[in-house]
Amino acid sequence: MKRAPIVYLPMEFAAREFEGKALIAATLAKRGYGVLFGEQWTIGTNFQRLPPGAVLFKSFNTLHRPAMTAARTYGHNVFVLEEELLARTDAKSIAGFCAEGIFDAPDVILTNSAFEKEVLTRVAPRPPKIEVCGNPRVDILKPSHRAFFKRDIDAVRARFGDFVLVNTNFGVINSFCVDLEEVTRIHVQSGFVRPGDPDSVREWSDHIEFEQLNKAAMTTAIIDLSRRKPALNIVLRPHPAEAVERWDGVFSDCPNVAVVREGPHVPWTLACNLLLHTSCTTGFEAYVGGKTALSLVAKPNWISQSFISNRLNPVFTDPLKLVDAAQSYLETGEVPVGALKAAEAEHFVWNIGDKNAANRIATLLTRDLPAPRGKVALPALQLFDRQPQHKKKFSLSIADCADAVGRIFAIIGQPPPINLDQVGDSLFYFSPASK
Repeated sequence: MKRAPIVYLPMEFAAREFEGKALIAATLAKRGYGVLFGEQWTIGTNFQRLPPGAVLFKSFNTLHRPAMTAARTYGHNVFVLEEELLARTDAKSIAGFCAEGIFDAPDVILTNSAFEKEVLTRVAPRPPKIEVCGNPRVDILKPSHRAFFKRDIDAVRARFGDFVLVNTNFGVINSFCVDLEEVTRIHVQSGFVRPGDPDSVREWSDHIEFEQLNKAAMTTAIIDLSRRKPALNIVLRPHPAEAVERWDGVFSDCPNVAVVREGPHVPWTLACNLLLHTSCTTGFEAYVGGKTALSLVAKPNWISQSFISNRLNPVFTDPLKLVDAAQSYLETGEVPVGALKAAEAEHFVWNIGDKNAANRIATLLTRDLPAPRGKVALPALQLFDRQPQHKKKFSLSIADCADAVGRIFAIIGQPPPINLDQVGDSLFYFSPASK
């Protein structure tokens, strides 16, 4: 089947994926390509109807396999970039995300780093086509793009002033799912936990213990910091996979602590005076964004070693020692340095320096597509009946989408005349304007 000059960018979590994917979409639109981007469920339902193009999936998760298979069956060129592997530095962690069959599902695997490519090449039974491209979530944090967040940063600071941000990532033990048993079942379905593999089962137990210990330690640290500095605002932002309500009442005796999860996390990271985390990619993002971050790891293990944030940020095992360092930084500006030099970090994040991931990904996605030749007509789409859990993950109005891409074009330069149309609930289409 002949492909058309069109790219599909399905997304699951707006709070984490939208800015980076919108940057790719704007880059493609500026080059004249059509781009359908937004919630993943309707896109995945329509591969048989949509003009064959290039599709970028966001995970090695086996739950995406049927959509990948459908896309390839109907002539689309299938790419995948595992978002969870951004800034990972441990081979075991990367290999653990390689669900069975993942190397047969896409046409091309994109990687966040040369290190990730090395690991995937070793563990693949038949090495697939792998391209190093970095991640646009890093591009948008750099000084050249940071103005994109200025309005949101100003709004956060107007609300909280000087504040310490605590980003948690307890998506297993604090999940919005009913209980840990359901979380485990989903991870089994996703291919990330293999019940017949003792090593996989043990690693899953490691994850559960890791989150339990870190949650207890960070709770202690927040309470202690709150008491030491009662005039300081402390904002806790749970991970998108967490149930916010599970934090209800935890800090009832700490009036200066607020639990908030509104919009994307990056403006909050760039607005804070100091970030505290427990082995989270946001610690790395803070580093790129020019912010100081401290990591709390109650019991270091292979999981904590897999995050580049724990090599770029100072790491503490004692919650009270973390608070000592936080207090010292807030009062004097002094903070210990991380172990990894900036020049060494490029091996683990391809575009941490001057390289541009959005440009690289746009080039790779369109390499086997025909040159743009005007608007690619879309058929009537079969709309997916999104349930509340889907809408909680990704909901975006045309006004908010247009506002975001407008701010992106203000940074990367105005495109030729294009249209931005809403073609479904939280689903949008960039197309060249008719002459």
